Amino acid sequence: MARTGTVYRWYVVILLLAVFILSYFDRFILSLLVEPLKASLKLSDFEVGLLLGPAFSTFHVLVAIPLGWYADRSNRKWLLFAGIVIWCSMTVGSGLVATFLPLFLMRLGLGLGEAVVSPCSVSMISDYFNRRERARAISVYMAGPYLGAGLAFLVGGAVVGYLTKVGHVTWPIFGTLAPWQATFVLVGIPGFLFAGLMLSVKEPKRQETLAARPSITGAFRYIGARWRGFGALIVGSTCNFALSALTLWNVPLFSRVWGWSVMETGFVTGLFYFTAGPIGTALAVWSARHFAGRIDGSMRVLILGLLICVPASALYPVMPTAEMGVALMFIAFIGKSVATAGGPASMAQVTPGEMRTQGLAIFNTFISLIGPLLGPPIIGAATDFTGDPKKIGVVLCFYVLLIGIPSILIAIFGLKHYRAAVLDLESALAEAQPPARD
Repeated sequence: MARTGTVYRWYVVILLLAVFILSYFDRFILSLLVEPLKASLKLSDFEVGLLLGPAFSTFHVLVAIPLGWYADRSNRKWLLFAGIVIWCSMTVGSGLVATFLPLFLMRLGLGLGEAVVSPCSVSMISDYFNRRERARAISVYMAGPYLGAGLAFLVGGAVVGYLTKVGHVTWPIFGTLAPWQATFVLVGIPGFLFAGLMLSVKEPKRQETLAARPSITGAFRYIGARWRGFGALIVGSTCNFALSALTLWNVPLFSRVWGWSVMETGFVTGLFYFTAGPIGTALAVWSARHFAGRIDGSMRVLILGLLICVPASALYPVMPTAEMGVALMFIAFIGKSVATAGGPASMAQVTPGEMRTQGLAIFNTFISLIGPLLGPPIIGAATDFTGDPKKIGVVLCFYVLLIGIPSILIAIFGLKHYRAAVLDLESALAEAQPPARD
């Protein structure tokens, strides 16, 4: 199998990682601008909630599977290029609006542009690396969410603070901008550079294919026929994503239970994204190498991450001191990073090349729908039910245990079905290979 050189393949991984980081940076930056946005555009909390959640997530989820199907039939490099240009244009455009509706539409466009990033990137990386090397490369790539979110909190917070001190500034082309507007413009512009760098990427030949052109329902039928193996994988990854809801409640948790300020909690959370995430990625890379000889190696990386993340996530909200809570939260972040790397790598190992992008889009849709839609409201409703806001730590602990323990058991007992799905694909690929010539 002809492949490009090792240095170039890793250059592509690092470039796609940088794009992934930027996508999360642009996605999270709005959360740092809530108060100035409310004051400037006269928004209600409900409207802010629409911008933070449905404006991005709903459209992002709705278009992911159709775009994944299209990517499996087209050039993923150019689709990524278009996605980057669209989302960066929407980010810059967010700094030029004056009312709620145009900003809402910009967030919709952001979701559209970013919907292609992860499925196309993981699919391309899978075609650049063989089955033995693939998990390590994808693990490095999956550091993107943690580095992007961490940069949004740390660097983005510093940028917002600086621009707020400077005040209104007149920019070439854009005119006079308020600090929140300038923030959107500043964080959106670098993306066009990355779009240009995508022109240096060669579209890899699709590997491990069973059919020339996949049908629009092909990935659904393939996954459905092997639902036990795929189900164990999706349940484990959904659990990992659902535990991200704890991060959304960190500010009220540390404020109500331990008296921390918003700035203190935000700094620690951002720092952990930026430090524990890479540590988890390094552990995932080591684990992928350790399990490389096993056909279910990437799935074992996912389970290892859950075994670290779930206990630490359940315990840190109920610790007697903030310091103990912070220490366990750091461990939880590491475990989440390991599991985050294991999920897509496992998906790539059981999905044929011609439907890999769509399969990853289906995977992302499941974990994005269940985690963000169910987790936050369940936690909020349960806290209201207790009648004591300070009980939020206990609520978070039970939330993690109720989701985490069954998910770990399903993932562990589903290992045999996952192995069967891997063997099924490898057998089909072997049969599809043309006979060797004498």
